[in-house]
Amino acid sequence: MLAIGSGMLAMGVALSALPLELQSRFACGTTMIGVIMGIQSVATVLSRPQAGRMADRLGGRGTLLCGLLCTACSALAYSLALVPVMSPAMQQAMIVAGRMAMGLGEGLMVTGGGVWAVTMVGSARAGAAMSWVGLAIFAGLGIGTALGDVIEAHAGFARVCLVAIALPVAGMGLTLALPAPPRAGGPGGGMRWKDLIGHTWAWGLTLGLSAVGFAAISSFLVIFYAARGWHGGGWALGAFGAGHVIARLIGSRHVDRDDVRPMVVAIMLVEALGLSLIWLAPGPAWAAAGSFLAGLGFSLTYPLLALPVLRQVPPAAAGSAIGLFDVFFDIAAGIGAMLSGVLAGVAGPRSPFAMAMLAAVAGCVVMFVIRTPNDRQPVDK
Repeated sequence: MLAIGSGMLAMGVALSALPLELQSRFACGTTMIGVIMGIQSVATVLSRPQAGRMADRLGGRGTLLCGLLCTACSALAYSLALVPVMSPAMQQAMIVAGRMAMGLGEGLMVTGGGVWAVTMVGSARAGAAMSWVGLAIFAGLGIGTALGDVIEAHAGFARVCLVAIALPVAGMGLTLALPAPPRAGGPGGGMRWKDLIGHTWAWGLTLGLSAVGFAAISSFLVIFYAARGWHGGGWALGAFGAGHVIARLIGSRHVDRDDVRPMVVAIMLVEALGLSLIWLAPGPAWAAAGSFLAGLGFSLTYPLLALPVLRQVPPAAAGSAIGLFDVFFDIAAGIGAMLSGVLAGVAGPRSPFAMAMLAAVAGCVVMFVIRTPNDRQPVDK
């Protein structure tokens, strides 16, 4: 968790400071800033197949090390963009390269860290392992963004870059200090996604429907508060994170179960309730409460839905399976943010939360329809 968290801390530190640097140093407009920041998400999606195959071939520990190295190289590229002898075009090109390296690093860290954790604890506790990995990811991002704001305000962007280099390097040292677990052998290594999609799409679709709420809240909750003339949008966003962390801390011991569907339905209904409170909120306190409930419900969907995916593939193909599963989240978060923006422009700032509520309810319907997989009977290559 500390090794993964170090990389996500570095990602969060740069994530909060870089838009301000692009605006002040390069006079970039909001559209250009959005494009540059969005390059990371594109790179992450494109890295998923390679990350899965690397985890199957090198193991989760080796893949995590590569991800941390890419993360450090990303911050190094940001540092080179500050060199005054470079032309402005070259400086911006270095920042774009850094965003691409960060996207690759994110894909490798998340997939490699998940595979390593599952390998260490065994399949019987795979859900708990994925839950703790997710906690490290979101906690690292949350703390990192706050830390980046403080460092940028008091010490400047150059110090942000130094911290963003040092954190993943420390994570690499910690990773190398830990013994490498034996890699899973047997058939299934290097499975192609077309062989896995039939056993993944329904669980991935449900994850994507849950992620629409995450996209709506992370992208438009603060804007919704501002449009209503309310104060405390940042606190409401923090309430979502608090609900997420609390659910992970309390619920991690309960996710490893033979049939995940009843628990998925229950927590997605909690998420839908929270989103409906935001949608219909008469005041900021109601919206903050809804944000907390949405975080509480969204938190455990990933580890719960990952379980049936991992149980249906050979252990040697776990990396490829997790990589494919993660793509559903990536795509849903991106599309959810875009649809939220379009809908907010057409129907007002409340509407993204109504859309996200309906998506969560649709995820419950998928869980009622889908058949329980034959756990412990992996699909043949």
